[in-house]
Amino acid sequence: MNPSLGISAERFATPAAFLEAAGPHLQQAEVENALILGVARDLSEKAPSAYADTYFGSAREGDRILMCAFRSLPDKVGITRAWDPAAIPIMAENVRAACPVVREVVGPEPTIEPFARALGDLMGRRPRESRKLRIHVLHALRPVPNHAAGFLRLAREPDRDLITQWVEEFLVEVNETGDANDIVRRRIPEEKFYIWEDRAPVSMAAATGKTPNGVRVNFVYTPADHRGRGYATACVAAMSQVLLKAGNKYCCLYTDLANPTSNKIYREIGYEPVCDVAAYAFEA
Repeated sequence: MNPSLGISAERFATPAAFLEAAGPHLQQAEVENALILGVARDLSEKAPSAYADTYFGSAREGDRILMCAFRSLPDKVGITRAWDPAAIPIMAENVRAACPVVREVVGPEPTIEPFARALGDLMGRRPRESRKLRIHVLHALRPVPNHAAGFLRLAREPDRDLITQWVEEFLVEVNETGDANDIVRRRIPEEKFYIWEDRAPVSMAAATGKTPNGVRVNFVYTPADHRGRGYATACVAAMSQVLLKAGNKYCCLYTDLANPTSNKIYREIGYEPVCDVAAYAFEA
C-alpha cells in the first residue's frame, strides 16, 4: 500500500488564505514556525502586488496539515517540519511546479535533508548542505553586566543611507539575497530598525515577522571596525527588552552554528535553543 495515496498538496492564492488554513497547525510550534508565520502575516497586510510572486503551499491528509512550504524571495524556499515523512515528496513536487528557480532551501532537521534530495531529483540538481543554523527563543531577558558604552534608539529617516549600507554588507556577509534599499525604505517608517549609538551609530538590529505571540529578531550587524566591544550584545539585549515590554511573549532569532561568538552572546542574555535548521544549495 502506498502510504502517500491519501496525501495531497495545494498552493494558496493569498498569504491570508494560507494562514486561515495552516495557521492553527503552525501555531502549535509557533517559535519553530515563526519565519513562515511572520512572512505570511506581513504579506497578508499588504496590497496584492506585494505578494504577486510569492508562494505558500501545504501537504495535507484530509483536514490534517502535514507540511508547509513558502517562497518570498525569488530563488529561496523555506519549509516546515514534516509530521509525516510521506508528505515530503508530495510537497517537493508542489514546490517544483510553483517555483521553477530554486537556489536554496531552508528548513528544520531532520526534514530538510530528504526534502532537498527529493527536490533536487525533480530539478536534476544535487543538493549540498551550505549552512547549519539554530533557532533560539527569549521569554525573559537575563540580567548581565553591560560594558558597552552607548544607548539604543530607533533608526530614523536621516539614518537611511547608513542602514542601507549596513544591510548590504550584512547580506553579503551571510550570503543572502535581497534589495537593501527596499528593505530599509519599508522598515524604517514601520519602526523596525534599531541602532546602538556610542557618539555615532555603531551597531544595528531589526524586528520583523510578527506572529500571534512574538516577533523575530534579524539584521543584527556591527561593522568590522566596531566589533569586539559588546555593541551587538547590548543592541540585541536592549531591543529584545523593548519588544517584550511592548507585549510580545517572546523574541526569536536564527544563529549560524559556524559562528560561536553570536551563539555565545545570545545565550548570555537569555536566548535558549529551540531546534536546528539547515540550508541546502543546489549544484548542477
